[in-house]
Parts: sequence; C-alpha cells; structure tokens
Amino acid sequence: MRAARLRAPRQWELIDADDKDPQPGSMLVRMERVALCGSDMPEFHGAPLLYPRPQGGTGHEGLGRVQACPSGSYREGERVLLWGFDRQEGLFQEQVLTTDQGLLSLPADGEPEVLLMSQLLGTVLRCFGRLGNVLDLHAVVVGQGPAGLLFDAVLRNLGARTIIGIDPLDYRLEAGRLMGATHTVNPTRDPDLAEAIGDLTGGALADLVVEAVGAETTYGWCADLVRRQGTVIGFGVPDKENHDGVIQLPLLAMQRREVRLVMSVNAGDNPIDDYTNALDWILQGRLDVRPLVSHILPFADIQPAFELAADKPVDARPVKVVLRF
Repeated sequence: MRAARLRAPRQWELIDADDKDPQPGSMLVRMERVALCGSDMPEFHGAPLLYPRPQGGTGHEGLGRVQACPSGSYREGERVLLWGFDRQEGLFQEQVLTTDQGLLSLPADGEPEVLLMSQLLGTVLRCFGRLGNVLDLHAVVVGQGPAGLLFDAVLRNLGARTIIGIDPLDYRLEAGRLMGATHTVNPTRDPDLAEAIGDLTGGALADLVVEAVGAETTYGWCADLVRRQGTVIGFGVPDKENHDGVIQLPLLAMQRREVRLVMSVNAGDNPIDDYTNALDWILQGRLDVRPLVSHILPFADIQPAFELAADKPVDARPVKVVLRF
C-alpha cells in the first residue's frame, strides 16, 4: 500500500508500505477521504526535533470503509468516521488499523467530503453544550478558517443576534457571510478592533468571543473584544508559536472585568456523541458544510495540499483541503 511520511519540515514523501493485518480487537479500514487540520501544521512546519516522522503522519480527520473486522462488530464495506483517538497511527495512508468498537457508522451513500465534516462540526457543537443560551447575543468569531466558519453557522442556527467574523483574508470573510456571519472585519484594514466591534454592537462589545486560530495575538484580541462578564471560548489550539502551547494572556484585565474563559478540547470524554449529533445536523440540512471544502486533491498530491493549507495563497482561496484516495 501507499503511505505518506514527513521526512523533513515541509517535505512529504510517498512510500511503499506493507499491507496491514488486523488482530483481535482491531479492524482494517481502507481510507476514502482525509482532511487537513490546523493541528497537522506544527509538525509540517518543523515543531518536532526528530525526522522523519512516523508513517501516516498526524492525520486524524478521515473516513473509509471497513476492509476486515475479525470480531464482526462492523460489516465489510461499512463506512466509518475516524478521528483522533480511535487508533494509534495517522490517516495519511491507504490502510489504517483502528479499534473495532465505538466508531461512528456513516451512510453508505452521500458525498464523503460532506459526511467527513461531522468530525469538525462535532468538536464545535461540543462547545455549545457548555455555554447555555446564545439567543440574541452579540458574538465575535476570531478566525474564519473551517472551525470559525462552523461557529458562524451554529451561532446562526441557535439564534445569536450579531455574528461578527474576523480574518485578514477577504475571501474567508466572504465564506463567513455564506456560513452565517452578519458582519465581517478585516484587521489589516481595521486595526482598532475594539472600536470596530463597539460600532457594530452599539458600544456594548461582544457577549461571546470565539478564538478559532490558536495564536497569542488572536487570544489577546479576544480579551479586548469581550464585554464585562462576557465569555471567551478558547477553541484554537495554542501551539502555533511554540510546540508546548505557552502563550501570554492579560489575565489581570480579564479578571477585573470578570470575563468567563471556557477552554474546549477538540475531542472530549465521549466524542462519539458529538459526532453523532453533528452528522444529524448535516443529514437534516440544518447547515450546509460545502462552502468549507475548497479543495479535493488526490492523495498523491499531499505535498501541494499541505502547501495550500499552510501558505493560504489568495488566488487559490483555500479553506478546507481534503485528500481523496
């Protein structure tokens, strides 16, 4: 089978690897789609000290069909969603060994890249279970990448009054409006973000601010844009500047204003419930995830796919990049 391996920073290679053999308690899945995630980027940019990285890389957003399941827990040919902690290897390879229980079964038909968005949407929906009512709130979503766009859409579904998307790339702001943002702000044109958000909220600032980037600067923006006793959601994984995720926050100013800080991990204690809920939303048509998927490239193009996702060339307008097997 073919597999991808990161042999050096920003350098993928395709290798011929042995076919896998499922043992009791595991099963073999032949991959159909794998999406690139922001959490794949630190290794691509050189965060670890040791290369080459293990075969299959960091890929964790994928779906495929069961090729062999010795226990019979899943049928051969059944389509399943794979995620971060259901296996011990990355998904950038044609075959993956995974657990034989607890995976989300997916419809046999339907667009696979649409069904695949159940994973990311599930992580977003998980946040809202901890927030309570968002009806009639002023909300700001910092970062209009795939996760930020899904926050726009869920906020619209749940009745937020104002949804303000912030991003330095205009084409992503356009996508934000498609997904539910009522207003957009480009920080390169409006560097005084607090003034811009104040103008859009009648001087009140935001009741709720979502950080969907994972950078120290953008986390700092959130502290400036939230009103007194408002809420900041820390969703972006803060490992962009350093692998340990250590960043500075103006905690004294946040404490004095009694800001509520809610940190959300991408996969909680029972993520299968979140993914099941997300799949229901997608199948019921509550939101259209298609504007997220900007590129579907063959697996052999993993190198240009990562360059698209990492470098974000404006003329290509990348949002979510998916690999097709």
